[in-house]
Amino acid sequence: MQTATERMKQIEKELAGLPIGYISKKTINGKERFYLQWMENGKLKSKYIKATEYDEVLRQVEKRKNLQAELKELKGTPEGVRETNLRRKAVRNMTSITGAVMSEDRVVATVKNGDIIESDDRLLPLYLKRTRNVEGWLASRAIDEHRTNSRLLKKALRLRTADNAQTALAVNAATVTDRYWFRPEGSTAKYDDIRFRENYFDTLALRGDPNGFSHKPSRTPELTNTGSFEKCWRLIDGEWWMYKSGNRDEYFSELFICRLGEKLGLDMAHYEMDDGYIRSKNFVGGTDLNFEPISSIMGDNDDLDDCFRAISGLSPELAVQYLMIVWMDTICYNMDRHTENFGFLRDVHSGEIVKMAPNYDNNIALISRGYPADVSREHDGLIRFFREFLQGDPDAAKMYREMNLPEITESIIDECINEIPIECDGEFVKNFILNGQRIVGDIIRMSDSPEIEGEDQTFNLTM
Repeated sequence: MQTATERMKQIEKELAGLPIGYISKKTINGKERFYLQWMENGKLKSKYIKATEYDEVLRQVEKRKNLQAELKELKGTPEGVRETNLRRKAVRNMTSITGAVMSEDRVVATVKNGDIIESDDRLLPLYLKRTRNVEGWLASRAIDEHRTNSRLLKKALRLRTADNAQTALAVNAATVTDRYWFRPEGSTAKYDDIRFRENYFDTLALRGDPNGFSHKPSRTPELTNTGSFEKCWRLIDGEWWMYKSGNRDEYFSELFICRLGEKLGLDMAHYEMDDGYIRSKNFVGGTDLNFEPISSIMGDNDDLDDCFRAISGLSPELAVQYLMIVWMDTICYNMDRHTENFGFLRDVHSGEIVKMAPNYDNNIALISRGYPADVSREHDGLIRFFREFLQGDPDAAKMYREMNLPEITESIIDECINEIPIECDGEFVKNFILNGQRIVGDIIRMSDSPEIEGEDQTFNLTM
């Protein structure tokens, strides 16, 4: 038998899916017409009800009225009063960041006014393990406030805070890519209560669709959808897909590098075109893995040597996987590999780092910003960074020499280009990639020599 609290939660879930308001009748030109009317922001809103929809809308309106009456009665019971008081306390504690950092329904840190009082470091998010900064962790999970559609989204959701931590807390800091969330003290919520099951604001977040303003405020994964590009999550057949906007050259670059990596047998996030946008399935969906960006342990430091050293300290296997990403980035001219777009997959239950996340986010690579002037790659900035990396880190150089690096061939490149429904200068792409592979290969082979050929391009800065 359900408790009063359980029934209240069930009613609230049902109410969220039912129309607000009442049915009014008007006679226009001698004909009866019916409208659903409700108050929103102090204004009367109205929506015409088609004759074929009238019976169903009436049923839903009556059901809402009956559920609201039952909910009011339940709130008046001793248990209902206690639950209401706990919720009020939870709202206050959400603002003061007092409660618990959760992994599904497991407490991994107890928090008082933003400070961690006690924690299970085995399962604690890596960011918190490094910094103990709960507010910073929450802020890192919030949508980028500089995105135009982020501002539109907050307006539609009636979210008045400019604080990133509070933005994330509006959805309990839950995300699609891990099972962590924040439960304020006094809340009886379970993970199943707060996880995302729908998203009515996908088109608003992706392209600023004005129809997004017509939806009632509801829980949406967009508030914790990080990154600088306009994007959204869409739930399709029970699986979350990331849709991202861009131009044709960005789409081509992302698709090409994805196809190339897949044909080489590398661990890649799969990308494809749909509805005029590029999309990729959530790579932790259906698994018991959490994604955590490398920023969790490195902050903003994306220096190749520093990242390699930190990852090597975790395990040699992870270091090899990282070097493969660096190899691919260098050959495919990824200018924008930063600490938020690569990272680890951790076991939800043990906290163990299982492997590096699949290679993803290559939309600012290759020809995304136009065709590079030097197809020969002889004066290539990324290749220079790669050379300096191996010059300064003999362990990385040795690991590369021992790795079984795949070979990119003309036929593989042709296959990739032919599979992508976007035109490009195929000869340029082919020569650019093959020249990059050749020079990078030479650098690796020569890395056991006393010196690696190439100019020293280090700048001497005087402060």
